[in-house]
Amino acid sequence: MAASGLTHQPKLLKGAFVDSNLLSVPPLIVPFQFNPERLSRRKSAHIQESHTFRGTEEHTPADQALGQAQTTFAVPETISMDIRLDATDALETGDPIAGEFGVLPALSALELMITPRSESFFAGRLGLSTGFGFGNRTSTPVLIFVWGRQRIYPVRLTQLDIQEVEYNPHLNPTRVTVGVSLQVIGDNNPVYSITQAQREALAALNLLNAPDLPRAVTNIG
Repeated sequence: MAASGLTHQPKLLKGAFVDSNLLSVPPLIVPFQFNPERLSRRKSAHIQESHTFRGTEEHTPADQALGQAQTTFAVPETISMDIRLDATDALETGDPIAGEFGVLPALSALELMITPRSESFFAGRLGLSTGFGFGNRTSTPVLIFVWGRQRIYPVRLTQLDIQEVEYNPHLNPTRVTVGVSLQVIGDNNPVYSITQAQREALAALNLLNAPDLPRAVTNIG
């Protein structure tokens, strides 16, 4: 029996960042050692009034009273979270890489995810093309942010706030907290389309939880 007393605990999925370019050098994959405790997501839209009706809402024709004359512009979704990197467990088991470098390998992979590919030392020396899939050499990598089975986002890192709080004798960090900010790449790319399709299916599924919705909101019947 598990320590919690539950005999059948569900297997915990781990979030991860994966470079969309599987041929990148070096390969950039960062599975989360600890899932973030909290994600902040922001979705917004700007509403632009038609010039004809701007400032004259009270005179809007009845056939446009529900905003038919307005134009909306969706702003790219943003996501932010804190990621913890900790070499404590690996050091206790005698991991030689953790002993020498602490969490620097994972931290370095994260930092390369916000670095333009044109600055890649190895890719430049090997003459490798990085134009496969999303992006190009002058852009930062397009990443796949995996957050469970239903939410898989194509994103770019827009900011890293790195706090190194403990070091080993070689001054390599053994405990780090990284504040990560992302911008979701929407439109019709195949990765985002999968998540959007699942979002629409889940929204339809939500109706099953509200079979008496018309009665509840009208209090009739």
